[in-house]
Amino acid sequence: MCTWRNQRMPSVVILLLTLLTLHAAAFPTVDEFAARLKPLAQNTTVQADYTQTRHFKDLEFDVVTKGTMVQEQGKRLAWKTVTPLKSACIFTQDSFKFWEEETKHTTSLNASRFPWIKMIFQLQTNWMNGELASLQKLCQLDIVEETSLRLTPLDQAAKMFFSDITITFSKDYSAVEKVLFTEKSGDTIAITFQNVRFNAPIPPETWRLP
Repeated sequence: MCTWRNQRMPSVVILLLTLLTLHAAAFPTVDEFAARLKPLAQNTTVQADYTQTRHFKDLEFDVVTKGTMVQEQGKRLAWKTVTPLKSACIFTQDSFKFWEEETKHTTSLNASRFPWIKMIFQLQTNWMNGELASLQKLCQLDIVEETSLRLTPLDQAAKMFFSDITITFSKDYSAVEKVLFTEKSGDTIAITFQNVRFNAPIPPETWRLP
């Protein structure tokens, strides 16, 4: 029996190595991935509904929120939560404003004092329009699935917020389907997008907080 095992072992190892090689070969390179995302750069606006699931690892507990996301490429970005509690935030490259219904209070921050505002704005702008070259200045990029890439931050300030971000695009690379943030604690935030619309008019009230 030992002899049979010894004879079989090299074949098993070769088979596993072959399968791993084929699996890796199925993934596009970063350049190929960037080429497939190139049409996204033509979009001037993106609007979508979203579902966010925040998972607390130690508690094995999830908090689910739903809302809308609106982006005017390179200019401003709005996230509005509609359930279970209403809140809204508006980003630009230079500022961040946040309002929540529970307190009726608006918080305003300036990027000159809080550099992470510009970083977050740039990250989302870049992945929404498929600018992998710009993302590589901020993060290490790894292709982890045929339509997914993982961003590992290079900036120390960014590492305070998350250890990595995995972005999954649709099968035809025409839109972002899911973004998964993994924090240093092991907690995660998964955001899935539905009803994605490109280049549709944005209602003026989108950029006003209550």
